[in-house]
Amino acid sequence: MRVADLAGCRVAVWGTGSEGGAFARLLRSRGGDPVIVDDRPGGTGVVPPTADLLRSVDVVVRSPGVCRYRPELVEAEAHGVEVTTPMALWLAEMAGQPVLAVTGTKGKSTTATLAAAILRAAGLDVALAGNIGVPVTDLMGGPRHDAYVVEVSSYQAADVTVGAAVTVVTLLAPDHLDWHGGVEAYYRDKLRLVTTVPDHPVAVSTASADALERTSGLPARTLYGDRGLVVVSGGRLLAGGEPVASLDRFRARGAHNALNAAGALAGATLLAGPPPAGAVADALEGFEPLPSRSRPIGDWGGLEFVDDALASNPSATAATLASYDARAVGLIVGGADRGVDLGPLAGAVARHRGELTVVAVPPGGGRFVEALVEARPGLAAAEAPGIDEAVALLVGSVSPGGAILFSPGAPTPDGEGGYRARAAQFAAAAVRHTA
Repeated sequence: MRVADLAGCRVAVWGTGSEGGAFARLLRSRGGDPVIVDDRPGGTGVVPPTADLLRSVDVVVRSPGVCRYRPELVEAEAHGVEVTTPMALWLAEMAGQPVLAVTGTKGKSTTATLAAAILRAAGLDVALAGNIGVPVTDLMGGPRHDAYVVEVSSYQAADVTVGAAVTVVTLLAPDHLDWHGGVEAYYRDKLRLVTTVPDHPVAVSTASADALERTSGLPARTLYGDRGLVVVSGGRLLAGGEPVASLDRFRARGAHNALNAAGALAGATLLAGPPPAGAVADALEGFEPLPSRSRPIGDWGGLEFVDDALASNPSATAATLASYDARAVGLIVGGADRGVDLGPLAGAVARHRGELTVVAVPPGGGRFVEALVEARPGLAAAEAPGIDEAVALLVGSVSPGGAILFSPGAPTPDGEGGYRARAAQFAAAAVRHTA
């Protein structure tokens, strides 16, 4: 289904956030009169999502945060109502166009941003949109670009029926299991981007065993990482066995970010061909680490403070901790307990060669402490009632020259305002307790 197919349909737009609001405005600009639905009706003309209302429309365009498996949506679909998202509609609209989609459990934003930077350094006019913060709806009806790079979350991918020209899969690890209803459903929804167009090129990270296994049957799959189209070796990116760029001036720390750079180059190459000499080096050197993604925010009191608030699962936190191997580290973990296996983080804690102190915050902090102490007997670990108290404990215990990482390994609990709010709390606490 494309946006043009909505003409003459009775459409409900569920969600009044940036993506839902942008799509409602688009429909009105084209003469439509959508019904605006939200769980918290309050604005003019906004109504609650009752089963009767949803059954009465032809199409429901849901915002990504609205669970695809809500009973109201399942029932409406059973009555013949089409359920989709702005991303799914946009991808259908852009079929045959130079679109690079980036998905994966973590690393999407960095990979997408770098891919766009490489394509721009190669002289192309590039639009960067999607889950990274710019609704794809904003691109509809606008000027044409040479290439489009879109970050796609599992929430957005769940209704995709037409994939992109090229896709990069960064990593697969259990996440958002409550939303999707389990790990199998999560992986299925995440990979709809490639299973809907199995003959389109897809680049997959060799560092992700689950991604390798679940894309093994795709005929146009290529790899990147320790082998494949782009290889990370000796602090450099290699393509076709030849050095393309050094990583020594790339400011995104860690092996996982080197893989993100490789994925970006692989995706850009599949979309537009090998970039000219110097384009990749220019893109890497000019890259500024993204907020709340292993980003150093300051050095205070002889300690480096690192905001990794978007690390919402144990695999992401494990990758961040590994990039500080052999250093003294104070690690703040904890958040909403979704029952995800803590094994990847426990393994990283056991392997860490430097001094390590862990402080866990509620509501899932206790399970972190238990699992990590079991993995590393003698680990200095404690629980704190909040981020401020956790920072205070670590400032007094981490050796000078060390780092304090806020990398929760769990989603932000309901009512705490999202990862940005927790990142701000961490930054404020760092300044306050080192003043």
